[in-house]
Amino acid sequence: MSRPPPPAYQAPAAHAPPGRNQQRPPPPYGAPGAVTIARHQGGGGGGMEAAMTRVKVSSVRDAGVMAQLGQEVTLDDSSRHDLELLANYYAIVRTMERLEKAYIGGGISDDKIYEQECQKLIPRFATLREGLPEDMQDPRTSIPTFMSKYHQQANFAANRFSIGVPATVSVGGGEDSSTPKALHVAEAVQAYITVMDSLRLNMCATDQIHPLTTDIVNALNKIAVLPPDFEPRVKVKKWLQTLSAMRATDELDEDQTRQFLFDLEASHQEFVQWLHNL
Repeated sequence: MSRPPPPAYQAPAAHAPPGRNQQRPPPPYGAPGAVTIARHQGGGGGGMEAAMTRVKVSSVRDAGVMAQLGQEVTLDDSSRHDLELLANYYAIVRTMERLEKAYIGGGISDDKIYEQECQKLIPRFATLREGLPEDMQDPRTSIPTFMSKYHQQANFAANRFSIGVPATVSVGGGEDSSTPKALHVAEAVQAYITVMDSLRLNMCATDQIHPLTTDIVNALNKIAVLPPDFEPRVKVKKWLQTLSAMRATDELDEDQTRQFLFDLEASHQEFVQWLHNL
């Protein structure tokens, strides 16, 4: 007597737990007990392409990989110092990013509070850069590259650190009606003269010139009647961005010093001429 045919195979329901014929998916990226394995496979051009696969540690059978996973990592003083620098770098950038977003979104109603917090972070960031490699000196490029490794974005922080001054100084918060305009004009003229005299005395270090240049931009921003695209202010702001991208101990070379002094004198003359035309 012939046996009846076996029943047709039915796939398990989508909600059913995995059985022998159903593989469990590998743990997600970042989950405990998971590790990324690089495998090489043949490419269409005859070359080798690397494919990254996330698998459970328990499924790893390669003896060399297992040896690396079980190896204890010991940090020497130099490695620990480098990691601490990067940790502080990450923390300062994230703090500035949140500060900028809070200010843009109206979470900080008092401009002075924003300025105070911003002015705390900017010099800390400038000091931290002293211990970082050359490829991490320009915040406009180094911050997005560094933060992308941790799936973070910090474009607002990169912009603020590259400019080197709070938004209220860079853009201008308008003139205080309780303060005479003549006082702001006098402050701007004095700031111009101070920077030009400093350059003539060969005070060319970034930490010497940057705060004095900030004073010029700050004073000009307080004059509400200045047009937004006022050329003397644009010139000074460009130099302020250049100084912000340099280390605190860096110095302007002879050509930069002469060009900066020339631009300042031209900017000062244009500002004075604008005052005469009022």
